[in-house]
Amino acid sequence: MSTVTSKPIQRILFPTDFSPVANAAFGHAERLAASTGARLIVLHVQQGLATVGPINDVDRETIRQLRAVRPRHRNLDVSRLVYAGSPGETICWIAQEAQCDQIVMGTHGRTGLINLLMGSVAEHVVRHARCPVLTVPTRARNESPLPDPAIELRMPHAQPL
Repeated sequence: MSTVTSKPIQRILFPTDFSPVANAAFGHAERLAASTGARLIVLHVQQGLATVGPINDVDRETIRQLRAVRPRHRNLDVSRLVYAGSPGETICWIAQEAQCDQIVMGTHGRTGLINLLMGSVAEHVVRHARCPVLTVPTRARNESPLPDPAIELRMPHAQPL
């Protein structure tokens, strides 16, 4: 029987593709890092390259975008990485190798056929990561609130004591 131990969060991985979805999730990663004193690792994974692994010769635009992922809290310990490979696999591997305690990432919230055809990096990470994953969905500002749930109340028949 395994026991669950609660250890402090020391390293948080924040994967980004520089999209508005990722940008929205960064606030959550930043607040979590600030409240726990954890190191924040910002990771960008480039796919479609001939190599797999760390990229040392990063193009200027990627460097600019990485530097733009800047926390408002000045005392945060932030490092930035660029890797080549499959995003889902690379995110899980980096989290494992860096001994991250948490992954915080945005999700596009695609469902159905689009998700089946395109795949979902967030879904891959949730299924394969060796640490907890916080996914932050994006919602339209004008999205209607959830309806009240349909609740069926069933009263059990009184049983004699």
